[in-house]
Amino acid sequence: MNKGILKEIGLTDKEAEVYLTLLDLGSTIASKIHEKTGIQRRNIYDLLNKLIGKGLVSYITEGKKKYFQPKNPDRIFDYIDEQKERLEEKKKAIDIKELQDKFSSIKNMQEAEILRGIQGIKTILNDCLNVKEVLFISSTGYVGERLPYFWPHYDKQRIKKKIVWKLLLNYDAKNKPIVTSKFREYKILPKELSSPNVIYIYGDKVANVLWSEPPVSFVIRDKTIAESYKRYFEFLWKAIK
Repeated sequence: MNKGILKEIGLTDKEAEVYLTLLDLGSTIASKIHEKTGIQRRNIYDLLNKLIGKGLVSYITEGKKKYFQPKNPDRIFDYIDEQKERLEEKKKAIDIKELQDKFSSIKNMQEAEILRGIQGIKTILNDCLNVKEVLFISSTGYVGERLPYFWPHYDKQRIKKKIVWKLLLNYDAKNKPIVTSKFREYKILPKELSSPNVIYIYGDKVANVLWSEPPVSFVIRDKTIAESYKRYFEFLWKAIK
């Protein structure tokens, strides 16, 4: 059994190691587990007690010695089910509406994060599926080229949701496939305004994307800043024929 799987269901690294060692050794004393794992003896007993509490280990006493043994691995599924029940109880105990009301009452809240790599671009694009319109300044048209497998499926989702993209394209992007899709309007920026830095404006967020290698994105969530960028976009849109 993979130790990583046991860690994913809530066991610590050492607990997982002790349990797997017991599966190898069968019924044994703590000193044998120490010899096999190299874990200090005083820690072995603590780990065994925790595994007993989780129902994964039991013991019998012979003379003055305790012999520890693993429970049937089927018990792992019982443990997972018990964890699920505890999580459901915790979910019920949380007054999520009260927390959401407090969150919504915060004025002028700002959030900012830096995203690196292609996965960061995907995160931003998926976030854009939650709004009705996305504005772009200095669009490069690289998205279809850099995300050849992700892009067709993504654009189908966008079209299905009828999300409009308005693009101020870089001069050298005017012949890119990005201009041919539905629910898309575009104008061409003059050469002197073209830039490798693409600005996405959507909802109350602004994302600055640099198509370097790897790509780097800076996303800020602020209603005032987003509105300012929208006004800047509209000014350019009206100014360009």
